[in-house]
Amino acid sequence: MKAKWLAGLTVVVAAAAPAPAQTWRQVGPAGGTVITLEADPHDVKKLYLGTSDGHVFASSDEGGHWQLLSRIGTGQDDVVTHILVDSRDSNRLYASTWTLYSGGGGVYLSTDAGRTWTIAGLPHETVRALAQSPTHPEVFLAGSLTGVYRSADNGASWERITPEHHDDLRNFDSVAFDPHDDNIIYAGTYHLPWKTVDGGKNWTNVKAGMIDDSDVMSIIVDPKNPDNVHATACSGIYHSVNAAQTWTKYQGIPFVFRRTQLIREDPRDSQVLYAGTTSGLWKTTNEKDFKRITPGDWVINAIIIDAQHPDRLILGTEREGVQISENGGATFTSANVGFHHQHLLDVAMDRENTQRALVVLTFDTDAFLATKDGGTSWAPLGPGLKRTDLRHVYAAPTGWWASLNNGGWMKYDETAAKWVKAGLYVPDPVAAPAAAPAPARKSTKSAAAKAPVKKKAPVAQLTAFLVNDMVFGTDAWYAATAGGLLVSKDKGTTWQSPSADAFLNRPAQSLEVSADGAQVWAVSEKNLLYSADSGATWNAKELAFANAGNLKLHHVDDANLYLTSNMGLYVSQDAGRNWTRADVRELQFQDVAASGSALLLSLQKRGLLASFDAGKSWQRLNDPLADSYFPVVRVRRNGGLVAASATEGLLFLEPGARSAAAAVGVSQLTPAGNTMAQPKQ
Repeated sequence: MKAKWLAGLTVVVAAAAPAPAQTWRQVGPAGGTVITLEADPHDVKKLYLGTSDGHVFASSDEGGHWQLLSRIGTGQDDVVTHILVDSRDSNRLYASTWTLYSGGGGVYLSTDAGRTWTIAGLPHETVRALAQSPTHPEVFLAGSLTGVYRSADNGASWERITPEHHDDLRNFDSVAFDPHDDNIIYAGTYHLPWKTVDGGKNWTNVKAGMIDDSDVMSIIVDPKNPDNVHATACSGIYHSVNAAQTWTKYQGIPFVFRRTQLIREDPRDSQVLYAGTTSGLWKTTNEKDFKRITPGDWVINAIIIDAQHPDRLILGTEREGVQISENGGATFTSANVGFHHQHLLDVAMDRENTQRALVVLTFDTDAFLATKDGGTSWAPLGPGLKRTDLRHVYAAPTGWWASLNNGGWMKYDETAAKWVKAGLYVPDPVAAPAAAPAPARKSTKSAAAKAPVKKKAPVAQLTAFLVNDMVFGTDAWYAATAGGLLVSKDKGTTWQSPSADAFLNRPAQSLEVSADGAQVWAVSEKNLLYSADSGATWNAKELAFANAGNLKLHHVDDANLYLTSNMGLYVSQDAGRNWTRADVRELQFQDVAASGSALLLSLQKRGLLASFDAGKSWQRLNDPLADSYFPVVRVRRNGGLVAASATEGLLFLEPGARSAAAAVGVSQLTPAGNTMAQPKQ
């Protein structure tokens, strides 16, 4: 299934003769954050998975392989809180969402098994709960921050069934139908549970026995016995045997682990319960003694129990992706083939050895993952560096380096398997002692007075400058810092200013170096600094567009340079001597990759732009993958392309069979193009 989808995002070779299409290859890291899981009631092997950025994945082999189907919503911040497969039609899916930043959300409908979605109702509502009536499947419930809504016509229209502006009947996290009477409804808020027995005309606070101010995150009603109700909350797990008239709190889970997000009941035995918490999965076989059966750092967001094989559990977690147990939770194995949804904070790619890459995950646990084999395997790096202290990571010829938020560097010591402080700053080069003059034959001065005076070596200290960028030449490394441009001739051991020129001591923000190390470019305040002799001498050229802000250099070849900024893209075809603004409507760019007349741009907000005629015209790539945020796009030494997605991990584009002069370009998911031509400014 993965291969089938990947073939959708193809790459066309812009050459004189036709060339075969090429495809992206996702190389991980596998796994990531799962918000919701749902099984098709008509086919237990078919699963759906929702993420925190609107993506919907599907599996047809009960989690063995995953395929990215679609994205819900128009942005990249739709959190898919629930996916429901219509109990009457497997092709009909419903999803509830809320947005992180844009104030949107709602209930979405798919009539083609999740491939496309349209808004079905409650637009701009923060919908955190969704349920379908077991007795009348055309009836749905949705819980949002403003109330509980009901639809009696398959989601075509919705009516509020809670009073408007009520002090307590708001901020809903969960809803549930009575399995025998859909006029009996349970709803959990940020502050205790509620119940109606007349379809929402009247509501009763059913809190007896529950700790006050409990955020009720889930409610389940036993399909065989409606009086048997469970609720999970930030204060623990609650059980009612009288349809929520009173609650009893389970005592088996220690207080520190009581933030329970959901609970599931074994279909064979109602006393066997699985509780998903922010500190792992817990299980009881007697409704009394809960024991944790997963690592404590797993955050459990979703649980599926196979109705035909109840010992088979499928978990959706916050960082470990999908985990499956075949033995009732005794052991778990990863099930993330095709599910690449790690949130990347930063990426370092080795320009010379494209098999080497380092990614920094948004989370602290095992935040630094490295591959030496092009993504076939990934391994966490050792301790010593916190993600929160990191400014940027770099792939140096000798290993991984990192700049820090408070200034200076660390490097990864492979032998010790840990990060260590690095980089000594030497203010001035150490002068060699002068040769001793031949002693005069008739001298009355002492020998000590005649001895040559040795210059005192400068004091070396760990570099504390804030490092903005770093590049690696053949014989020298360069760093753009808040204290100016620095150079190292000993692979980062010591650093100093390249020369006494005053303009080199001004804050520098971006760097590039030619493949042979002879040419070096740097952006420093309003100037482009340039050396054509491996840093021996430097010139400064003022940039007329320096006030565009956030200038970053990108080296395509020794003649062609790009500068991305907050106000557009600038191009130089003569090694930085002259610059012109690219004729493209978008303004804020993140990175550039180019080959021949083809250009690929990643945007600071999200998405990719492509040009196949050296920037004369542009088209935006629209599909579930290309709509992501790409902190890095790059042409590989072998002619392929690498793209680092903030949510899909790393993707490689293999060059395939093509002429050396062929330029790399990207086509759309749909054969008709589905592209957007960018008008000239």
